[in-house]
Amino acid sequence: MRIGFIGTGNMGGAIIRALAGRDDLVMYGLNRTRSALEALARETGLVPCADVEELARRSECVVLAVKPQQAPAVWPLLEPVLSRSHFLVSLAAGLTREALHRGVGGACPVVRAMPNSPVLVRRGVTALCLDDPGLTGPQKAFARDMFASLGSVHVLNEELFDAFTAVIGSGPALVFYFMEAMIEGGVELGLDRGDAAAMVKGLSSGASLMAEGSPEHVSMLKEMSTAPAGTTTAALAHFDRTAVRGHIMDALRRAFVRSVELG
Repeated sequence: MRIGFIGTGNMGGAIIRALAGRDDLVMYGLNRTRSALEALARETGLVPCADVEELARRSECVVLAVKPQQAPAVWPLLEPVLSRSHFLVSLAAGLTREALHRGVGGACPVVRAMPNSPVLVRRGVTALCLDDPGLTGPQKAFARDMFASLGSVHVLNEELFDAFTAVIGSGPALVFYFMEAMIEGGVELGLDRGDAAAMVKGLSSGASLMAEGSPEHVSMLKEMSTAPAGTTTAALAHFDRTAVRGHIMDALRRAFVRSVELG
């Protein structure tokens, strides 16, 4: 497979690094910062391209890894070169499948992808929309395989992308917010700040691994960690009395509404 990346920044670069070294792939790249592109090429074997047209001509799969507001500048350069032998994979948040089709003038089938930030450490969660009837079986399989190298992959109908964005796309920042609050709470109780940060990071990592490795629902894991009339019970009871669960659900609803507003 010949795969070309328009944009080789954080997300594009993460995919390129994950795929580097595969004998069945040839990767091409284009980035506004030439020095960064050449450094990535030395690291991964990526072949730098001079412009969008060259990249598209040399690729079968074109990955659009630019900010949504940059996409309109790409379409006029990309559309004339594309054909039914290509397929486009878009990482641009908020660009719907319909918008992507308009952008390429219907020249090729499109895949909409929504990875979250932990793909940068290959522990991400990615949603894929494979609804385009023009996609072939091998193209769908390649899209899944590409993101499976960065974490878990979930194929969703496009109408669920706003929910995914709210819960999973925004989720890392919400987890970091909770971790930050726990660190500050530890400092207030007398722990050294550096120690508190290390402890909370270890806690978060351990709890996540525990949840991933257990067949039990997280509610059961919570119960297993809670003793009657103990310290954890006191903390959870305070959460319930102050409607923390409801506030979290409301925050996700706000994120969902904002995702819909952004398109």
